[in-house]
Amino acid sequence: MLTDFFAQTQEFIRLNDLSYKRYFFHLHSLEHRLSIILGPRGIGKTTVIAQYIHHYYKNNEALYVSMDNIKNIHKFSMLEIAQEFNLNNGKLLCFDEIHKYENWSAELKAIYDTYPDLKVIATGSSALEINKGTHDLSRRAIVYHMKGMSFREYLELSHGYELPAYSLEEILSKHIDISIKIRDILSAQEQKVIPLFKEYLEYGYYPYFNSMPNKTMFFATLEQNINVSIESDLLNIYPKLNGVSIRKIKLLLAVIMQSVPFTPKLADLKNAIEVKDDRTLKEYLCKLDDAGLIKLLMKSSLSMKALDKPEKIYLANTNLMQLASPNIGNIRETFFMNQLDNYYNNKNSFLKVGIYASDKGDFYLEEKYTFEVGGKNKDFKQIKDIPNSYIAADDIEFGFGNKIPLWLFGFLY
Repeated sequence: MLTDFFAQTQEFIRLNDLSYKRYFFHLHSLEHRLSIILGPRGIGKTTVIAQYIHHYYKNNEALYVSMDNIKNIHKFSMLEIAQEFNLNNGKLLCFDEIHKYENWSAELKAIYDTYPDLKVIATGSSALEINKGTHDLSRRAIVYHMKGMSFREYLELSHGYELPAYSLEEILSKHIDISIKIRDILSAQEQKVIPLFKEYLEYGYYPYFNSMPNKTMFFATLEQNINVSIESDLLNIYPKLNGVSIRKIKLLLAVIMQSVPFTPKLADLKNAIEVKDDRTLKEYLCKLDDAGLIKLLMKSSLSMKALDKPEKIYLANTNLMQLASPNIGNIRETFFMNQLDNYYNNKNSFLKVGIYASDKGDFYLEEKYTFEVGGKNKDFKQIKDIPNSYIAADDIEFGFGNKIPLWLFGFLY
């Protein structure tokens, strides 16, 4: 059994790009016996596994298993593979896309409890709910949520720069010095930050852009991943969904894509997708949010996605917006929302910090900072009397005072 899997593991490592290591690889050592990496399709979870195996393990110490293969080709269970691998002194067992395997939670629990010397890393859809599988793994697994590329990472991967990340507090207090430092690094290769930022907004969020021959292929792949996320991943994760509900979820996404960002009117959305009650609509919105396709911006840290009406609905990132007909104002807001939301998720804080809707400005961060997002001529008129208020302005290389370049919020991770 293992001979084929070892050969596939070596081929898997060979085929993946091992050179550029993203924020996730540097931030998380994955030392726990059971680590689960969740994230939307196409953001690089599989590549991280290949890099981790290559960096830390020798030949035949680690085994990579695709759930597609054991489900459709080999017909072995996860537990059977773990048993055989353990007998052969295996050290690291990696399961890719566990949401495709019906009994994933029970078998991961059994592997964890039976083989204490075996380390396991698994990946799955961002919609996967670890505590709601047939067996609750919340006490055994450490769960990580991987995000798409930051603007900083795009510059490193596509143009070969080495650039540091900064905390929000550093950007707020030192943005002029940081902007000058980044300008000087880019100038050494005769590059300017604004044109590069426009590239990122269009196609830089998903790392697979770097392997695509052109933008047409990139967007075709992006559309395909959206369809698979809804038609396959959600069906695998939520057995109660059926063809009718999946069709309505796809219709809901289509309606949202034509309007985002917008303040939702639940009655209009219910009519558009032909559902009768608020509960079903909110459930569908939550599933699209969990799948990494939209972002529900809530009023405060006390709001609950499944119960409360969102203040605003966004597409999850600016690349997804290119599939609709976005205007530049919407793209700016979506970028800011996405990068700050990812930043707070990466911090894994137990505190109620995050990005929320604001009564006065566009966004309210950490229940402390108020932000307006706009173009280079955006002024403080709307937020002039609010403490800790800032403008994130597009199309400027450098800021002044509390007016900060929008692109610089792409350096948070």
